[in-house]
Amino acid sequence: MRQCGVVTETNNKTAKVIIQRHSSCGSCNACKMGQENMKIEIDAINEINAKVGQRVEVDMEGRNVLTAAFIIYVIPLAALIVGILVSSAILPNIGIENNTEIYIALIGFVFMALSFIGIRKRENRLRENKKFVPIITEIAVNQEKI
Repeated sequence: MRQCGVVTETNNKTAKVIIQRHSSCGSCNACKMGQENMKIEIDAINEINAKVGQRVEVDMEGRNVLTAAFIIYVIPLAALIVGILVSSAILPNIGIENNTEIYIALIGFVFMALSFIGIRKRENRLRENKKFVPIITEIAVNQEKI
């Protein structure tokens, strides 16, 4: 997945790049609550030593983008479903018969929250894995603002 953006800050071999929200994100609205013309700031590997203010191309393999989306969206959803299924099987067997739907929902959300906490705890390890970090591949010939 290639994107164009503008370098706003550099630090050793990384840079902060502001990119325009991708067209495939148009109907998602998961980030920043669907603001129009939204720009997103990302951290990218800066092996070509791009300077602040330069327009650059940032690349990340499509497979890695899908893997990251799976980690962020599918794992918590699966945890929610597992929490609901496990609690709906266990609660009636331990004698909880009143308001079981509320308890089932709460336990499902607890499972989902625990999955988010687990993902957050592994975030630094995922950031160290360069396949999940965008790379600045080239300085754009056209240096117009985005």
